Amino acid sequence: MVNKEQLNTLAVRAKAGDTSSMWEIKFHFQNTIHRMSDANRNKLTSQSRFEDECFEIIEDTVRRFDPDKGDLPQLIVNFIKRRLGRSVKRHLIKTRENVVIPLVANTDSEGYAEYDIQDDLAIVDGNIMLNERITGLAAGDLRKLAILKSWTEPEYCESDTALLLAKQLGGKPESHRKAITRFRSECQKTLACAN
Repeated sequence: MVNKEQLNTLAVRAKAGDTSSMWEIKFHFQNTIHRMSDANRNKLTSQSRFEDECFEIIEDTVRRFDPDKGDLPQLIVNFIKRRLGRSVKRHLIKTRENVVIPLVANTDSEGYAEYDIQDDLAIVDGNIMLNERITGLAAGDLRKLAILKSWTEPEYCESDTALLLAKQLGGKPESHRKAITRFRSECQKTLACAN
């Protein structure tokens, strides 16, 4: 691991034109740049662009570095953090520009136009709601979940389901068959009240 003084010395050499010193400095900050890029990958427009900009920042900072006025590692880290903030802000602005808000226009009896904002994310498919309702019926009970799953199969047979439950959960098939019948009537009552 290269310490602060060694990095400052490498920067002086790189400023004088030593390319191997420049590469050593870039290598030292490579993991930091990749970690920051990975941690913010959903907030960046392009990870590779951000990483390229960071390596350019290193080169610019080394070219302008004065060992009497500062500390190279701290300067580079601060500039990279500043670039990260700008990149995240740039991404937010771009994503806001791409948002389309659908409006539904209605005209009332007096001739005024009313606009309703339609939230596409709030519109839920009917099948999803049905599946959610069905899953809610099971209430986390393994036997009820298994019964619900068997009901969705095209070749459903109550006695086969009862036999399968007896093998998986123990007990007699007849008691599971009765539980299936009770659960069916429970579901019918619940779904009738929900509609």
